[in-house]
Amino acid sequence: MVERLNFTQIEALVVDADQYSTQILGQILRGFGLSRQVIIESGDEAKRRLGAAHFDLLICDAILPDTHASDLIRWIRRQPALNIKYMPVVVLTGYTQFSNVVTLRDSGANIVVRKPVSPNVLFDHIAWSARTERPFIETDNYIGPDRRFKNTGPPDGAGRRKTDMTTDIGLAMEPNMSQDEVDNLLKPTKVEIE
Repeated sequence: MVERLNFTQIEALVVDADQYSTQILGQILRGFGLSRQVIIESGDEAKRRLGAAHFDLLICDAILPDTHASDLIRWIRRQPALNIKYMPVVVLTGYTQFSNVVTLRDSGANIVVRKPVSPNVLFDHIAWSARTERPFIETDNYIGPDRRFKNTGPPDGAGRRKTDMTTDIGLAMEPNMSQDEVDNLLKPTKVEIE
């Protein structure tokens, strides 16, 4: 049996200054049945809208005309009075350098998706964000979904579980290898001995 998600009752706030991107994104979301969407262009306008109305989901571009999405997300995560603190945040970006993705993740984004995005990829990531029951972590330096779903250390370096990684590992000094590169690295090879 195939599970279905009902997006008809979801109210989404889409923040992106590129009108071409928002037209395509709006069509994709309507195709999912998500017709309740407000499309705006700036972080300041997003703060005003989030303070005035209820939204179930935020989809935003990483780089807005007046701010970086990471600043908007940090603001959202620190707003208990507005009832938006735990809202799922999906960030779309054309800039997937390691440092940019880490900044977005560390600000409290639920997921970062590379642009251009296909409907299937966007649907999968929205569904994953909605279904995944990751606990929220609240520390002095981080508020957001638990990032330990993929072999990363605890947000503040203070693990609570025996299996938590230590912060001694540090940041990666080079990009991650693809699965093919890992497989090739571990693949036995023939060597001629002279």
